[in-house]
Amino acid sequence: MAVGIFAIGIVGVIALYAPVAKSVGDVADAEAAAHVAELLSVKLQTQEAADVAAGAPFQSLAARLLVSTAKSHQLTLDDASPTYDVATDTTHLLFASHDGTRMGAFNEANTWINGSADKFFEIALIRNETLSPNNPASDAVAPMIAYTARIRWPAFVPLAGGTGAVEIGSNPSATVKFDYSQKRVLFVTGAVTR
Repeated sequence: MAVGIFAIGIVGVIALYAPVAKSVGDVADAEAAAHVAELLSVKLQTQEAADVAAGAPFQSLAARLLVSTAKSHQLTLDDASPTYDVATDTTHLLFASHDGTRMGAFNEANTWINGSADKFFEIALIRNETLSPNNPASDAVAPMIAYTARIRWPAFVPLAGGTGAVEIGSNPSATVKFDYSQKRVLFVTGAVTR
């Protein structure tokens, strides 16, 4: 009888580990996302230095920023579109590996060693139009451009056996083609200066 009570107690204790392990994993991913946000800031500032040296300040950054439209926002329209594909958006989205050592557009072959399996974080850059109005003429003389980075994960997870990766939330045959509720999100503000 004592062994039975002990076994039931052990099963109960083991059942508590799964939620704790998931919570610890979620915290680790959130910390990794914050680290990626710091590395993103450095990458954008480095690209800006190259743009200034080439005589085109904020050219690369301004092209990558999502902005508001007449009645909505590019980010909202993309997320709501049933035909939107992150693989074809090589202008606005960046991806980063879990440790942040690799970061670039979807199709940058020299960045991604294992293809989509390395793309853990999806990064969308949103222009802060209050601090940095969407005006190319102003960008040429502006001292900085402010942005918000939406970092969403997991973007892709490797398939068993290392035979590729699957995009989390994709369901092409369903009425709702993509379900973003399975992803975690972190919004981080930043600015790129001359």
